[in-house]
Amino acid sequence: MGPSSVKVRSGERLAAPLQGRILIVDDEPVQAQLAAEILIPDGHEVQTAHSGAEALEKLSSRAFDLIIADLMMPQMDGFELMREVSERWSDLPVIFLTGNDDVASAVQAIQEGAENYLTKPYEIDRLKFVVSRALERSALRHDNARLRRIVSDGRKVFGTLIGGSEPMQRLYDQVERVAPTESTILLLGESGTGKDLTAREVHQRSKRSGGPFLGVNCGALPANLLESELFGHERGAFTGATTSKVGLFEAANGGTIFLDEVGTTTMSMQQSLLRVLQEREVRRVGSTATRSIDVRIIAATNANLEAGMETGVFRSDLYYRLSGIVLHLPALRERRDDIPLLVEHFLAQACHRQGKQMHDFSPRAVELLKQYDWPGNIRELENVVERAVIFAPRRLIGPGDVPLKADGSAVNSSEPMALDEILRAHLRRVLEHCGGNKSRAARLLQIPRTSLYKMMQRHGLVNQDEPGDNQ
Repeated sequence: MGPSSVKVRSGERLAAPLQGRILIVDDEPVQAQLAAEILIPDGHEVQTAHSGAEALEKLSSRAFDLIIADLMMPQMDGFELMREVSERWSDLPVIFLTGNDDVASAVQAIQEGAENYLTKPYEIDRLKFVVSRALERSALRHDNARLRRIVSDGRKVFGTLIGGSEPMQRLYDQVERVAPTESTILLLGESGTGKDLTAREVHQRSKRSGGPFLGVNCGALPANLLESELFGHERGAFTGATTSKVGLFEAANGGTIFLDEVGTTTMSMQQSLLRVLQEREVRRVGSTATRSIDVRIIAATNANLEAGMETGVFRSDLYYRLSGIVLHLPALRERRDDIPLLVEHFLAQACHRQGKQMHDFSPRAVELLKQYDWPGNIRELENVVERAVIFAPRRLIGPGDVPLKADGSAVNSSEPMALDEILRAHLRRVLEHCGGNKSRAARLLQIPRTSLYKMMQRHGLVNQDEPGDNQ
């Protein structure tokens, strides 16, 4: 690049760019640094190299999202660099910078796989726009490849269940065997292990898949409301019953009903459930008439029902009716090898929900997740991943972006953090990432700098002797 390689054009405002790790390759150090200084304020992490050989050395030592290279360089030109990059990092996009006399070469580079090119002198906004588009397209390709890998990963994906570990393989085999039967099934497992998904998978693989699948959390409703929910009621059966209501057992006719947390039900409700299992009929609250039902029952609990029978809080006759087939769902700590695959899955979902480009967990962050015991199981992992996507200042999520300690213990992960705690931690992390530069931090957060300073004051992140206008 020559000394007039940059032009300034005002009036065009860009949306907040997707941030990435960018390597700028130019044999003229001043020009490489100039491009870096244009991109760094947008939150990009930028490194420079002054030859193709130095670029390859840096690429070998760490991951980058994008290369911006001068097309005409001594020793190894842009073409040679791109070919080497294509062989070793096939999904790494390259943008070329070239003079007006070399446009034909730049077009040839596009034909050979370059992402884009800019002619010198380039406009600042144009550089930012081309970089942003390249990162967006790269992230989209990454997303699609990741999802294809998850979907096509054989027995690591079983319908909506994810995991290739031995405990999950056993569960898949059991589901395949019991789904076509009409047996009542009892799912046992800790909270958050996926009992609802497993019940739905059984239903989808059964002869009743064309019928409804209806579920209720028995522990979430008082006994009188649960009775009405399951069995229905007649008009006037109790105060507020202004119309008749069909219960879930009737509504699920021809399909499956899922009774989650059945271990929390009262003895009276257990007697009613036993009658349904024995007689295959229900009676609405406030009615003397019975109605026949054709429903498969899948129950689930995280309680020890055998201990409940011994203490008299759970009926043994109901237990034996429910436990025709018992499936044990493994805790996440018993299937740690599945964590990387689950993280990929939850990353894709969280990024889609939050409207963000795909993030990635660093190998050290994944290892930290594998060390933790996950008392909340898969549900807790999903929450940790989503929180990291929301608050991590970079697309590459590191160990510091997950609420876990290096020894595998949690940092407030079993209990939700107060919103002020979350905001303060995120502000501190963004400010550290920006080296304390409040203007850059405000751009990264997409808020006015005055708003950032007020937030810093509210959360105690401003020194008493610090002026309000610095940086």
